[in-house]
Amino acid sequence: MTICVSVNAANIEEAAEATAAAKELGADLVEIRFDLMENPMEDLTPLKDIDIPKLITLRSKSYGGEWESDDKARLQLYRRAVKAGFKLIDLEDDSSLLGSRDRDLRKAELLVSHHDLEGTPPESKLIEIMLQAGVKGDLAKGAFTVNTVEELHNLVKAGNLISMTGKKFVLLGMGEFGPITRLRYRRIGSSMTFASLESGKETAMGQIDITTLKKMEKGVITGIIGMPLGHSYSPTLHHNAFEAMDISGMYLKFPTRENEVPLIIDLMRDLNINGLNVTIPHKESVIEYLDKIEDSAEDVGAVNVIVNRKGRLIGMNTDVSGIAQAFKAANADVNGKRSLIIGAGGAARACAAFLRSEDADIFITNRTMPRAEEVASMFSGQAVGADEAINLEPDVVINCTPLGMKGFPSELPIDPKILRTGQVVMDVIYNPELTPLLIEAESRGCSIISGKEMLIYQAIDAFEAWTGQRPSYEVMAEAVRKEQE
Repeated sequence: MTICVSVNAANIEEAAEATAAAKELGADLVEIRFDLMENPMEDLTPLKDIDIPKLITLRSKSYGGEWESDDKARLQLYRRAVKAGFKLIDLEDDSSLLGSRDRDLRKAELLVSHHDLEGTPPESKLIEIMLQAGVKGDLAKGAFTVNTVEELHNLVKAGNLISMTGKKFVLLGMGEFGPITRLRYRRIGSSMTFASLESGKETAMGQIDITTLKKMEKGVITGIIGMPLGHSYSPTLHHNAFEAMDISGMYLKFPTRENEVPLIIDLMRDLNINGLNVTIPHKESVIEYLDKIEDSAEDVGAVNVIVNRKGRLIGMNTDVSGIAQAFKAANADVNGKRSLIIGAGGAARACAAFLRSEDADIFITNRTMPRAEEVASMFSGQAVGADEAINLEPDVVINCTPLGMKGFPSELPIDPKILRTGQVVMDVIYNPELTPLLIEAESRGCSIISGKEMLIYQAIDAFEAWTGQRPSYEVMAEAVRKEQE
């Protein structure tokens, strides 16, 4: 058995219909959540003739279910389920019924489950929980809410170690990080995974519907790492591209703290994540953990795309080509022009690399001058202070700071006196599309380029690197429009 569909139904008739539907969709096992029924003591006959292995579950309130009756009522329902042909019984690992010598109960296999709705414990504790559950029954199941990359790493490493014992088990994540554990359950060592019948009928956070799960059996998994990720349009862009190009693929968010960068890189290999976007603040720090850095990233000193080629992780930078394509689409010629970059992070380096390729005169200003000087020296540019920048009279101005981005202070990154008619002003921020800088620049007669354009073009290049297929501009632009509605 590999896929168990968990059924949430109001009554036995609905449960029977859902069980038959799950069988039709290719489920190997059906879990029926009797604790979620209005009257679980109904006649079970409608379920008896559906020829598919069935699991009865009465999840307690403390484990996220709705069962409140005593063990006498629980045992009575289990007995009736066994007589109706149920092959498995879910017993929580603290149940007083464990070890029961009831003859009817012993006719079914026991799935001993542990649920933690708060978080995922350290690796050693998780292994202890799972091994103890395995001793008490025929199959151990652990479902843990995964809140961080570190907790996901604990779960995956624990699963890999448990699998070395040769014992069968089920280990799943719940919450935002749950989907990857269900998509790649075999990579964790789990003998099966749990799915919903359809989207919107999940019985646990992180569940994926069976149709998607089966479609993704050999699908492409991509995602984004950074902190924060609430503003990101990337999931919508890449989902749109997967759908438009009829590629089985998913794009997931992995909010990653600085100390978790090496852990997410480990997980990329362990879970066979095909590709990742890298956003602030990890574009530079991620480099040391990769196997190879392509010239596009080495020149910039920053990575925004990682490709997993059979466990070998390659760092790329599609920001440079994204910026170049955005300027070209806007018919903005920067060749030999005086250009000011605001900021000194990964995006600033990408802009500087583009401007250098166009023989532009590069000036960089930043809140901390040593950072500006560092980037300027990399690209034959010059670092200038904020006051000095006002007198530059640049032809091109590019903001590479987060000022104006959703979730950051909504303010100008530079004194507006620097803006004048005829300039080209770009903001690498795409959410919102019109930032305070672009609004001010347009009011002063500047030609403006939204970060949306860079986002679209760099995403097209990233998608092609991961899949070998190139989506159209229109497909990606439509995704941005969806986000802005």
